[in-house]
Amino acid sequence: MKNVALYYRVSTDKQDIASQQNAVQAWLDSLSPEKKPKTVYTFTDEGISGKTSKRPEFQRLLDAAYGGKIDTIVVYRLDRFSRHATTAIRLLLNLDEAGVAFVSVTQPVLNLGHENPFRRTMLAAFAEIAELERETIVARVVAGLNAAKKRGVVLGPPRKIDNERQSAVFSLRDQGKTMREIAQELDISVGSVAKILKQTPAK
Repeated sequence: MKNVALYYRVSTDKQDIASQQNAVQAWLDSLSPEKKPKTVYTFTDEGISGKTSKRPEFQRLLDAAYGGKIDTIVVYRLDRFSRHATTAIRLLLNLDEAGVAFVSVTQPVLNLGHENPFRRTMLAAFAEIAELERETIVARVVAGLNAAKKRGVVLGPPRKIDNERQSAVFSLRDQGKTMREIAQELDISVGSVAKILKQTPAK
């Protein structure tokens, strides 16, 4: 741990950042002389929610990390880094690939410093969590697409409907067929049928 970045964040102007700074400084002071960092950078975002990654100092922090300027990020708590656990996990995995360690001074279990003998095991567990989340999202998307197909929704870019098919829509409608029946017979979406029926029939 040679080049360290300290990151602080408060969501509102009423919150006090001093408590975070005091805890982080106490952690730094507790390090043995050989483990103390040579360079310390500080990044602070005030009045910005941790739900968004569009934080000026947070982005500067990531630029420094991926640019090789720092080797460790130190925070007060993980939720100061990101309010979304799965987002935080993905960030930690990306930082690890860039050779950057992570330390939460009030959460020893999240001490992913390079000297932690269990670091690789913890990161492997995080990778499994991230993969499970990805698989869950994919499964939900596939289920949603299948449900949409069953409802008659045509997926993909809208298709151009020729004049002949448009005329057929009015003809089938005059025969008393529902929009869903028309859509199924002509292989178009119910929305397209509704849109055509709002137009004046071609003569």
